[in-house]
Amino acid sequence: MIALLIIVLAASSPAAAKCCSLGGGASYNFLGDSAVDISMDSYDEFVRENVPTSVVAAPDVKKAATSQIRLNLLDNSRIYLLLNQAEGNIRGQGNLTRGNVTGPVEAVGMLQANKLSLDVTAFRGEVYKFSLATEGSTVLGDYILAMPDGERLNGTAEGKWEI
Repeated sequence: MIALLIIVLAASSPAAAKCCSLGGGASYNFLGDSAVDISMDSYDEFVRENVPTSVVAAPDVKKAATSQIRLNLLDNSRIYLLLNQAEGNIRGQGNLTRGNVTGPVEAVGMLQANKLSLDVTAFRGEVYKFSLATEGSTVLGDYILAMPDGERLNGTAEGKWEI
């Protein structure tokens, strides 16, 4: 009986009402509690005080003399290229991975504004003609694969172009 009386008195106290109120009444605001005061006027003040004073801009991949591009193709093949760039003309070498087979490739192309055109010649004579759009480091577009026997296949490619 005494235990029941203690529970009723504790639940009816003003502190319990603030802490445990489920609606209609006041709720406990721990940020206003002096025990939780961390002497900070606002979040903005915290950000201003803790942001680095200098920010380094990322170099533009389209203006870099050397860069790399990784493309994922519709048929689950992947192309990785190291590119050299001069006056909008692009040349490069890399690898094509199709299934468990990886072989060398060579690339030539051109960059005009946000349009990247690449012709990639693979190790068995296949030629990929890419027409890609660039947005930041993301590249996305179409390709035509010309096989040595004359067969042509269309596909899509997406990937990253980085320095």
